[in-house]
Amino acid sequence: MNPSEWITFTLIGFLLLIIIAIAWFVFRKRKKWAVAITATLLIGYVGYYAYYPTMKMNTHAAKYEQVVEYLGTKYPGQQFTIRPEHYEAGVTVGTFDISEAETPDMGVTLRVDDEGEVRQISTWTGGGYPEQRDLWKELEFHYGSDYNFDREEVEITKQDEWIDGELTVFALNIDDKPAIAVYEYAQGGYGRLELQESQNGDFVSAEMEGYVFIYIDERYPTETVEIELQNGESISVEAAEHKGKLFIAE
Repeated sequence: MNPSEWITFTLIGFLLLIIIAIAWFVFRKRKKWAVAITATLLIGYVGYYAYYPTMKMNTHAAKYEQVVEYLGTKYPGQQFTIRPEHYEAGVTVGTFDISEAETPDMGVTLRVDDEGEVRQISTWTGGGYPEQRDLWKELEFHYGSDYNFDREEVEITKQDEWIDGELTVFALNIDDKPAIAVYEYAQGGYGRLELQESQNGDFVSAEMEGYVFIYIDERYPTETVEIELQNGESISVEAAEHKGKLFIAE
């Protein structure tokens, strides 16, 4: 049992002691009645306590079937992994971690309430602390809206990377358009500092800590790219020399 369940049973037991005490006071001249009431309450309490684990397992199993039916109806043809199928100690009854078969390291937590309604209560990832070179993969989980099974799929691929200490920069294609993602990485934590996406699908740039990061799509049709900087100035970059990879200007 979890702490809240222990507290609940303790409170119920305390309440029963009060009721038993009152019964003995009221029926002090009819001790058989007091004994009968006491025995009934104690047998009921012990019986419920003994049956409680089985009740949780049965309830969880029923809610598991409800989740299976819910996913099959809402997402026909899709394959999911649902955990835990059977009740386990420490798990909240009716709460399940769900992942799609293609993405086992990320998913959502669904809860089935007492009325049979299924709702998403959180998201999760199971990949552990990422390697610095793999930071860009967090976009698969966090890009756009919060992760859920209804979110429109997005294709993200890494084209190039640049790492200088904690500063980590990736040239990406997001739905076949250039993008630059900038991260700060340390053993104590990491975070995305910036994400710039190309508006026209040709090139994209980002500025961070005195650097200008430029990523030009391989299909860019002209010879040079004009990059306007945050200070109002501009720089010209030879497109043919730097297409398809991350270019860093200082």
